[in-house]
Amino acid sequence: MRQVVVPGGARITYGTGVRRRRVSGGDGHRHRHRHRRRPRRRRGGAFGTLGIFGKLARAAELSTATLLGARFLAASAILWAYLVRRGVPIRLDRRTLAAELGLGLVYGFMSVAYFESLAWLSAGVATLVLFTYPVQVTLVSALVLDEPVTGSKALALCTALGGVALVAGDGTAFGLSGLVLVAAASLAYTVYSVGSRVMVETVPAPVHAASVFLGVTVAVLLYGVVAGTLAVPTTPTHWRLIAGISVVGTLLPMLLFTAGLARIPASTASIVSTSEPLTTVALGVVLLGEPVTPAVAVGGAAILASVVLASPAVERAVADRLGRVDPRRTELPPDD
Repeated sequence: MRQVVVPGGARITYGTGVRRRRVSGGDGHRHRHRHRRRPRRRRGGAFGTLGIFGKLARAAELSTATLLGARFLAASAILWAYLVRRGVPIRLDRRTLAAELGLGLVYGFMSVAYFESLAWLSAGVATLVLFTYPVQVTLVSALVLDEPVTGSKALALCTALGGVALVAGDGTAFGLSGLVLVAAASLAYTVYSVGSRVMVETVPAPVHAASVFLGVTVAVLLYGVVAGTLAVPTTPTHWRLIAGISVVGTLLPMLLFTAGLARIPASTASIVSTSEPLTTVALGVVLLGEPVTPAVAVGGAAILASVVLASPAVERAVADRLGRVDPRRTELPPDD
Protein backbone atom coordinates (compact mmCIF):
# COMPACT_ATOMS: atom_id res chain seq x y z
CA MET A 1 0.00 0.00 0.00
CA ARG A 2 1.40 3.43 -1.00
CA GLN A 3 0.29 6.93 -0.04
CA VAL A 4 0.93 10.05 -2.12
CA VAL A 5 0.35 13.62 -0.95
CA VAL A 6 -0.81 15.83 -3.83
CA PRO A 7 -1.17 19.64 -4.02
CA GLY A 8 -4.05 20.78 -1.83
CA GLY A 9 -3.23 18.50 1.07
CA ALA A 10 -5.08 15.38 -0.10
CA ARG A 11 -3.61 11.93 0.50
CA ILE A 12 -4.34 9.24 -2.09
CA THR A 13 -3.75 5.69 -0.87
CA TYR A 14 -3.07 2.95 -3.43
CA GLY A 15 -3.08 -0.77 -2.87
CA THR A 16 -5.36 -3.85 -3.03
CA GLY A 17 -7.46 -2.16 -5.70
CA VAL A 18 -8.73 0.50 -3.28
CA ARG A 19 -8.17 4.24 -3.66
CA ARG A 20 -9.03 6.43 -0.68
CA ARG A 21 -8.74 10.14 -0.26
CA ARG A 22 -8.38 11.87 3.10
CA VAL A 23 -8.05 15.60 3.57
CA SER A 24 -5.60 16.73 6.21
CA GLY A 25 -6.34 19.66 8.49
CA GLY A 26 -9.67 21.21 9.34
CA ASP A 27 -10.83 22.51 5.96
CA GLY A 28 -13.56 19.88 5.51
CA HIS A 29 -15.39 18.60 2.43
CA ARG A 30 -17.18 21.79 1.49
CA HIS A 31 -13.99 23.83 1.44
CA ARG A 32 -12.25 21.26 -0.75
CA HIS A 33 -15.06 20.86 -3.29
CA ARG A 34 -15.65 24.61 -3.53
CA HIS A 35 -12.08 25.25 -4.66
CA ARG A 36 -11.89 22.25 -6.96
CA ARG A 37 -14.41 23.55 -9.46
CA ARG A 38 -13.00 26.99 -10.19
CA PRO A 39 -9.72 25.98 -11.93
CA ARG A 40 -11.56 23.73 -14.39
CA ARG A 41 -14.00 26.44 -15.46
CA ARG A 42 -11.31 29.08 -15.94
CA ARG A 43 -9.07 26.63 -17.76
CA GLY A 44 -11.78 25.82 -20.33
CA GLY A 45 -12.35 29.49 -21.09
CA ALA A 46 -8.63 30.24 -21.45
CA PHE A 47 -7.88 27.25 -23.69
CA GLY A 48 -10.92 28.18 -25.77
CA THR A 49 -9.01 31.16 -27.15
CA LEU A 50 -6.36 29.03 -28.89
CA GLY A 51 -8.31 28.46 -32.10
CA ILE A 52 -9.06 32.17 -32.32
CA PHE A 53 -5.38 33.06 -31.96
CA GLY A 54 -4.58 30.47 -34.62
CA LYS A 55 -7.04 31.95 -37.09
CA LEU A 56 -5.86 35.51 -36.40
CA ALA A 57 -2.25 34.40 -36.90
CA ARG A 58 -3.09 32.90 -40.30
CA ALA A 59 -4.82 36.11 -41.32
CA ALA A 60 -1.70 38.05 -40.25
CA GLU A 61 0.56 35.62 -42.20
CA LEU A 62 2.25 34.40 -39.03
CA SER A 63 3.29 30.75 -39.49
CA THR A 64 2.29 28.01 -37.06
CA ALA A 65 5.93 27.26 -36.22
CA THR A 66 6.71 30.90 -35.44
CA LEU A 67 3.54 31.43 -33.41
CA LEU A 68 3.91 28.24 -31.36
CA GLY A 69 7.69 28.52 -31.03
CA ALA A 70 7.47 32.04 -29.61
CA ARG A 71 4.42 31.04 -27.56
CA PHE A 72 6.18 28.27 -25.67
CA LEU A 73 9.50 30.11 -25.40
CA ALA A 74 7.75 33.05 -23.75
CA ALA A 75 5.57 30.87 -21.53
CA SER A 76 8.59 28.78 -20.48
CA ALA A 77 10.62 31.87 -19.59
CA ILE A 78 7.77 33.30 -17.50
CA LEU A 79 7.10 30.05 -15.66
CA TRP A 80 10.73 29.20 -14.95
CA ALA A 81 11.36 32.76 -13.72
CA TYR A 82 8.37 32.38 -11.39
CA LEU A 83 9.66 29.07 -10.01
CA VAL A 84 13.14 30.48 -9.39
CA ARG A 85 11.80 33.66 -7.78
CA ARG A 86 9.54 31.69 -5.44
CA GLY A 87 12.32 29.25 -4.59
CA VAL A 88 10.29 26.24 -5.68
CA PRO A 89 12.40 23.02 -5.70
CA ILE A 90 12.71 22.04 -9.36
CA ARG A 91 15.25 19.22 -9.25
CA LEU A 92 13.93 16.02 -10.85
CA ASP A 93 15.59 12.64 -11.21
CA ARG A 94 16.53 11.58 -14.74
CA ARG A 95 13.66 9.18 -15.20
CA THR A 96 11.04 11.72 -14.12
CA LEU A 97 12.60 14.45 -16.26
CA ALA A 98 12.64 12.15 -19.29
CA ALA A 99 8.96 11.36 -18.76
CA GLU A 100 8.11 15.06 -18.47
CA LEU A 101 10.05 15.93 -21.64
CA GLY A 102 8.35 13.05 -23.43
CA LEU A 103 4.95 14.46 -22.47
CA GLY A 104 6.19 17.79 -23.79
CA LEU A 105 6.96 16.23 -27.18
CA VAL A 106 3.47 14.72 -27.26
CA TYR A 107 1.89 18.05 -26.37
CA GLY A 108 4.00 19.79 -29.00
CA PHE A 109 2.77 17.36 -31.67
CA MET A 110 -0.81 17.93 -30.55
CA SER A 111 -0.41 21.71 -30.76
CA VAL A 112 1.11 21.66 -34.24
CA ALA A 113 -1.50 19.24 -35.60
CA TYR A 114 -4.37 21.27 -34.17
CA PHE A 115 -3.11 24.63 -35.43
CA GLU A 116 -2.32 23.28 -38.90
CA SER A 117 -5.88 21.87 -39.13
CA LEU A 118 -7.16 25.45 -38.96
CA ALA A 119 -6.10 25.86 -42.59
CA TRP A 120 -9.10 23.65 -43.51
CA LEU A 121 -11.51 23.98 -40.56
CA SER A 122 -13.15 26.84 -38.70
CA ALA A 123 -11.88 27.47 -35.17
CA GLY A 124 -15.13 26.28 -33.60
CA VAL A 125 -15.45 23.11 -35.65
CA ALA A 126 -11.78 22.16 -35.19
CA THR A 127 -12.08 22.52 -31.43
CA LEU A 128 -15.34 20.57 -31.26
CA VAL A 129 -13.88 17.70 -33.29
CA LEU A 130 -10.77 17.74 -31.09
CA PHE A 131 -13.00 17.02 -28.12
CA THR A 132 -13.61 13.43 -29.01
CA TYR A 133 -10.58 12.92 -26.74
CA PRO A 134 -12.56 12.65 -23.48
CA VAL A 135 -13.88 9.29 -24.71
CA GLN A 136 -10.35 8.05 -25.27
CA VAL A 137 -9.18 9.40 -21.91
CA THR A 138 -12.00 7.65 -20.06
CA LEU A 139 -11.25 4.32 -21.71
CA VAL A 140 -7.50 4.57 -21.14
CA SER A 141 -7.99 5.78 -17.55
CA ALA A 142 -10.25 2.81 -16.80
CA LEU A 143 -7.68 0.38 -18.20
CA VAL A 144 -4.47 1.98 -16.95
CA LEU A 145 -5.33 4.11 -13.90
CA ASP A 146 -8.16 1.95 -12.54
CA GLU A 147 -10.57 4.91 -12.59
CA PRO A 148 -14.27 3.91 -12.48
CA VAL A 149 -16.68 4.67 -15.32
CA THR A 150 -19.82 5.81 -13.49
CA GLY A 151 -23.30 5.93 -14.98
CA SER A 152 -23.42 9.72 -15.17
CA LYS A 153 -19.94 9.83 -16.68
CA ALA A 154 -20.92 7.30 -19.36
CA LEU A 155 -24.03 9.33 -20.17
CA ALA A 156 -21.91 12.48 -20.34
CA LEU A 157 -19.54 10.80 -22.79
CA CYS A 158 -22.41 9.71 -25.04
CA THR A 159 -23.92 13.19 -24.92
CA ALA A 160 -20.58 14.82 -25.76
CA LEU A 161 -20.04 12.42 -28.67
CA GLY A 162 -23.54 13.12 -29.95
CA GLY A 163 -22.84 16.82 -29.86
CA VAL A 164 -19.58 16.42 -31.77
CA ALA A 165 -21.32 14.19 -34.34
CA LEU A 166 -23.95 16.86 -34.95
CA VAL A 167 -21.29 19.51 -35.47
CA ALA A 168 -19.22 17.33 -37.81
CA GLY A 169 -22.23 16.22 -39.85
CA ASP A 170 -24.04 19.51 -40.40
CA GLY A 171 -23.02 19.75 -44.06
CA THR A 172 -20.21 22.26 -43.55
CA ALA A 173 -17.37 21.78 -46.03
CA PHE A 174 -14.47 19.92 -44.43
CA GLY A 175 -11.01 19.25 -45.74
CA LEU A 176 -9.91 15.66 -45.24
CA SER A 177 -6.45 16.87 -44.28
CA GLY A 178 -7.93 19.04 -41.53
CA LEU A 179 -9.96 16.16 -40.11
CA VAL A 180 -6.95 13.83 -40.11
CA LEU A 181 -4.81 16.42 -38.36
CA VAL A 182 -7.36 17.20 -35.67
CA ALA A 183 -7.97 13.46 -35.09
CA ALA A 184 -4.22 12.98 -34.58
CA ALA A 185 -4.24 15.94 -32.19
CA SER A 186 -7.08 14.33 -30.24
CA LEU A 187 -5.12 11.09 -29.84
CA ALA A 188 -2.02 12.99 -28.70
CA TYR A 189 -4.12 14.95 -26.21
CA THR A 190 -5.33 11.64 -24.76
CA VAL A 191 -1.77 10.44 -24.16
CA TYR A 192 -0.80 13.77 -22.61
CA SER A 193 -3.86 13.91 -20.33
CA VAL A 194 -3.41 10.42 -18.91
CA GLY A 195 0.35 10.86 -18.58
CA SER A 196 -0.09 14.15 -16.75
CA ARG A 197 -2.53 12.56 -14.32
CA VAL A 198 0.21 10.14 -13.31
CA MET A 199 2.99 12.74 -13.12
CA VAL A 200 1.19 15.27 -10.90
CA GLU A 201 0.78 12.65 -8.18
CA THR A 202 4.47 13.09 -7.34
CA VAL A 203 5.53 16.30 -9.16
CA PRO A 204 4.12 19.73 -8.13
CA ALA A 205 1.86 21.16 -10.83
CA PRO A 206 4.04 24.24 -11.65
CA VAL A 207 7.18 22.08 -11.95
CA HIS A 208 5.32 19.62 -14.16
CA ALA A 209 4.10 22.44 -16.42
CA ALA A 210 7.58 24.01 -16.65
CA SER A 211 9.20 20.68 -17.54
CA VAL A 212 6.57 19.95 -20.16
CA PHE A 213 7.11 23.40 -21.69
CA LEU A 214 10.76 22.50 -22.33
CA GLY A 215 9.76 19.43 -24.33
CA VAL A 216 7.06 21.34 -26.20
CA THR A 217 9.46 24.13 -27.13
CA VAL A 218 12.01 21.66 -28.52
CA ALA A 219 9.33 19.81 -30.51
CA VAL A 220 7.86 22.96 -32.05
CA LEU A 221 11.22 24.51 -32.94
CA LEU A 222 12.35 21.27 -34.58
CA TYR A 223 9.13 21.23 -36.60
CA GLY A 224 9.75 24.80 -37.73
CA VAL A 225 13.32 24.05 -38.79
CA VAL A 226 12.34 20.91 -40.72
CA ALA A 227 9.34 22.59 -42.36
CA GLY A 228 11.34 25.72 -43.13
CA THR A 229 8.63 28.00 -41.73
CA LEU A 230 10.35 29.30 -38.60
CA ALA A 231 10.98 33.05 -38.81
CA VAL A 232 11.36 36.13 -36.64
CA PRO A 233 8.06 38.02 -36.13
CA THR A 234 8.15 41.25 -38.11
CA THR A 235 5.09 43.33 -37.17
CA PRO A 236 3.48 44.67 -33.97
CA THR A 237 0.43 42.51 -34.74
CA HIS A 238 2.63 39.41 -34.70
CA TRP A 239 4.04 40.31 -31.29
CA ARG A 240 0.60 41.09 -29.84
CA LEU A 241 -0.68 37.71 -30.99
CA ILE A 242 2.34 35.97 -29.47
CA ALA A 243 1.94 37.81 -26.15
CA GLY A 244 -1.76 36.98 -25.98
CA ILE A 245 -1.43 33.30 -26.78
CA SER A 246 1.56 32.88 -24.46
CA VAL A 247 -0.24 34.15 -21.36
CA VAL A 248 -3.99 33.77 -21.96
CA GLY A 249 -3.89 30.68 -24.16
CA THR A 250 -0.93 28.79 -22.68
CA LEU A 251 0.50 29.64 -19.27
CA LEU A 252 -2.74 30.24 -17.38
CA PRO A 253 -4.72 27.22 -18.66
CA MET A 254 -1.76 24.84 -18.36
CA LEU A 255 -1.34 25.66 -14.67
CA LEU A 256 -5.08 25.39 -14.03
CA PHE A 257 -5.28 22.09 -15.91
CA THR A 258 -2.42 20.39 -14.09
CA ALA A 259 -3.62 21.72 -10.72
CA GLY A 260 -7.07 20.31 -11.45
CA LEU A 261 -5.68 16.90 -12.40
CA ALA A 262 -4.05 16.66 -8.99
CA ARG A 263 -7.51 16.80 -7.38
CA ILE A 264 -9.85 14.91 -9.74
CA PRO A 265 -9.67 11.87 -12.06
CA ALA A 266 -8.26 12.51 -15.56
CA SER A 267 -11.48 11.27 -17.17
CA THR A 268 -13.65 13.74 -15.23
CA ALA A 269 -11.24 16.60 -15.91
CA SER A 270 -11.28 15.94 -19.65
CA ILE A 271 -15.08 15.80 -19.85
CA VAL A 272 -15.65 18.93 -17.78
CA SER A 273 -13.16 20.80 -19.96
CA THR A 274 -15.51 20.44 -22.95
CA SER A 275 -16.66 23.95 -22.04
CA GLU A 276 -13.63 24.96 -24.13
CA PRO A 277 -15.29 24.39 -27.54
CA LEU A 278 -18.27 26.51 -26.52
CA THR A 279 -15.89 29.36 -25.76
CA THR A 280 -14.19 28.89 -29.12
CA VAL A 281 -17.48 28.79 -31.04
CA ALA A 282 -18.73 31.94 -29.29
CA LEU A 283 -15.49 33.85 -29.91
CA GLY A 284 -15.43 32.62 -33.52
CA VAL A 285 -18.89 34.09 -34.10
CA VAL A 286 -18.15 37.41 -32.39
CA LEU A 287 -14.56 38.02 -33.57
CA LEU A 288 -14.27 36.10 -36.84
CA GLY A 289 -17.85 36.04 -38.11
CA GLU A 290 -17.89 32.23 -38.32
CA PRO A 291 -21.41 30.90 -39.03
CA VAL A 292 -23.31 28.75 -36.54
CA THR A 293 -25.80 26.37 -38.16
CA PRO A 294 -28.69 24.76 -36.25
CA ALA A 295 -26.71 21.51 -36.06
CA VAL A 296 -23.74 23.32 -34.50
CA ALA A 297 -26.06 25.05 -32.02
CA VAL A 298 -27.71 21.76 -30.97
CA GLY A 299 -24.33 20.03 -30.82
CA GLY A 300 -22.98 22.81 -28.63
CA ALA A 301 -25.96 22.46 -26.30
CA ALA A 302 -25.30 18.71 -26.06
CA ILE A 303 -21.68 19.37 -25.11
CA LEU A 304 -22.82 21.84 -22.45
CA ALA A 305 -25.18 19.17 -21.10
CA SER A 306 -22.28 16.73 -20.89
CA VAL A 307 -20.39 19.26 -18.74
CA VAL A 308 -23.27 19.28 -16.25
CA LEU A 309 -23.62 15.50 -16.28
CA ALA A 310 -19.91 15.04 -15.59
CA SER A 311 -19.86 17.36 -12.58
CA PRO A 312 -19.01 15.75 -9.21
CA ALA A 313 -22.34 16.92 -7.76
CA VAL A 314 -24.32 15.06 -10.43
CA GLU A 315 -22.13 11.95 -10.05
CA ARG A 316 -22.80 11.90 -6.30
CA ALA A 317 -26.54 12.46 -6.82
CA VAL A 318 -26.77 9.57 -9.29
CA ALA A 319 -24.75 7.27 -7.01
CA ASP A 320 -26.96 8.14 -4.03
CA ARG A 321 -30.14 7.55 -6.03
CA LEU A 322 -28.94 4.16 -7.23
CA GLY A 323 -27.65 3.30 -3.77
CA ARG A 324 -24.25 2.26 -5.09
CA VAL A 325 -20.81 3.34 -3.87
CA ASP A 326 -17.68 2.45 -5.82
CA PRO A 327 -15.32 0.60 -3.42
CA ARG A 328 -12.29 1.87 -5.34
CA ARG A 329 -13.12 5.50 -4.60
CA THR A 330 -14.17 5.93 -0.98
CA GLU A 331 -14.40 9.43 0.51
CA LEU A 332 -13.30 9.49 4.16
CA PRO A 333 -14.31 12.20 6.66
CA PRO A 334 -11.75 14.91 7.39
CA ASP A 335 -9.19 14.38 10.13
CA ASP A 336 -10.05 15.83 13.53
